Amino acid sequence: MNAIESTACNTCRQGGNISPEETMVCIDMRVREKKENYRKYNFERSQEEAFATFFDLAQEFNTIDSLYQICVRVPKEFFDLDSRLYIIDRKSSQLELVCTSKQGLVPPGERRNHKAVVIENTVETEESWFFPVRGNQALGNMLPFFGQSSVLGVFEIKPKTGVDERKQFFLEKFANRIGYNLHQKLLVQQNINHIKFINQLVSDIEHNVITPNMYYKLFLIKLRKMISNYDRIEQLTRKIVEDSAVCEAVEQSLQNASETLRETNSGLRAEYSALSKHYEHTSLFLETLFRKDHFQKGTYVLRKQSCNFRTEIVQPLLDRYSNEFERRGITVDDRIENVPDEQVTLFVDKGLISQVFDNFFSNALKYAETSEDNSGQSKKLFSLNRQIIRDMFGEDKPGVRFNFFTTGRPLSNEECGRVFEEGFRAGNRSESGTGHGLNFVKNVVGIHGGTVGCEPLPSGNLIYIILPFKQ
Repeated sequence: MNAIESTACNTCRQGGNISPEETMVCIDMRVREKKENYRKYNFERSQEEAFATFFDLAQEFNTIDSLYQICVRVPKEFFDLDSRLYIIDRKSSQLELVCTSKQGLVPPGERRNHKAVVIENTVETEESWFFPVRGNQALGNMLPFFGQSSVLGVFEIKPKTGVDERKQFFLEKFANRIGYNLHQKLLVQQNINHIKFINQLVSDIEHNVITPNMYYKLFLIKLRKMISNYDRIEQLTRKIVEDSAVCEAVEQSLQNASETLRETNSGLRAEYSALSKHYEHTSLFLETLFRKDHFQKGTYVLRKQSCNFRTEIVQPLLDRYSNEFERRGITVDDRIENVPDEQVTLFVDKGLISQVFDNFFSNALKYAETSEDNSGQSKKLFSLNRQIIRDMFGEDKPGVRFNFFTTGRPLSNEECGRVFEEGFRAGNRSESGTGHGLNFVKNVVGIHGGTVGCEPLPSGNLIYIILPFKQ
């Protein structure tokens, strides 16, 4: 195998980004190589049966402890060889004796009392053979304890006199099979533990974040009542001044108090409005992102409802971002209202779609740059509009296209084709970011049955989403 073929095969094994045709070429090549290798190995019938038994039972039994026992029982049953299996402990990075052909599974508290050491190659002693148990190097980065070495443990065989040269070769291959199967089961166990942790984390978030967040709603209700009370006091003070015959000093004091109350109430109402909008925005995102169904199903689970995009999605975001757009000198050209809402019925998951739109607003804030239009005027612009596309999703199945345009350096066609990929960031991005936002947009729009796209224009970039709708 030459260097190019080797690189291609490594990419295939690691699930790299190559075409199905290239993958098939790699697999064909590896099949031919394995066929030739097994001819050269020339295993005895009992050795082939031992391999088949090991593979069958490793698939039949799911737990890691079961695999440990299979590893030591197969050599004993087929070749009357005793064995010990040592595995590197993930926490201490030390070898532990986990199973023997005589004792079976070693109790956890007794696993560290031994003299075995990690080895990279087969080692012969006075009484035993020691074979390194190697994991799958291509999947090494998926295990946190998988370091520069691919060794997961050591397999000891005794008596030494029962192992000739051919059997030694077989046992080396057998130890490799142990390593690959152990690696897979460790990954499965790790993923199960991760899922359990995530489910527990979601429950904790619901209990410790989302539920307490509801108390803010009660706080806002109480605050609104207090502001109403202050309004009534202000009105009463003003009425006293207007209706009562009091000395000039008292009248002036009451007027000052009334004016102070008016200014204070005006400030409280503004703060209440901002706090209320922030609460609604944060609550919507929290309750949508940490919805239990997402984690139980392993994908976004939609809760669709009829949605007025103007009042429920766009306007709240305009209110939230308007000060920041103004501070950065970005003009917002909002033409969503060009198609009246009563003509369009969109059934969407409001929480997820709100976050899709939030991504576009956030990106415009970060990446909008000054550019010249066709008339030579400089502008720093973020515009959004909506249009209906007939038969977008088939005959009599229209779609609604939302366009988001930001001035700046136009992306290349290649960048436009990749802008929705996870982790991709275009070369004109000076602001920090993860390259995740537009991938999130693509996923959410996709599960709504829609599509996304990007078009470079002379003075900036247009990104759009298209959602199905009912007439």
